[in-house]
Amino acid sequence: MIADDIWNDLFGGFDRMSRMMEDAFSGMDRPGVRTYGYTMYQGPDGIPHVREYGNCGRMLSDGAGTGAREPFTDVTEEDGLVRAVAEIPGVSKEDISLRCTGTTLSIRVDTPGRRFSKDLALPSRVDVDSARAEYNNGLLEVTLDVVEPSEGKTITIG
Repeated sequence: MIADDIWNDLFGGFDRMSRMMEDAFSGMDRPGVRTYGYTMYQGPDGIPHVREYGNCGRMLSDGAGTGAREPFTDVTEEDGLVRAVAEIPGVSKEDISLRCTGTTLSIRVDTPGRRFSKDLALPSRVDVDSARAEYNNGLLEVTLDVVEPSEGKTITIG
């Protein structure tokens, strides 16, 4: 009898919590349910960024007033390469405009049906002439060679 009371005191709340979780998540698979959120982070360039997610579309301004959506992106550096991947669904590769300055990669799409815009701060200086880009099934992948930082040079005064 006492063991039953102790058991219920310790674990009886789990049944109630389980029912509450089932009630909370039961409507998640219904059509018309909208989700929205954003994350804030500081990029390798020291500039704060905001990334939105969900199925409501953009809720925050792109800052330029263009109404363009910001594609989901990921930038990595490994083995002397910088790789930028962007999710740009529903466009053809001819609609994508890319520009690289050596420290930033700009991605633009401006078609009647879709508008995307994003400037990516690259984690290292890159060789612009080494750029290779592929677009397949809505994913854009741009690969660039990292430029090795110069050690400097001793200059003699003549």
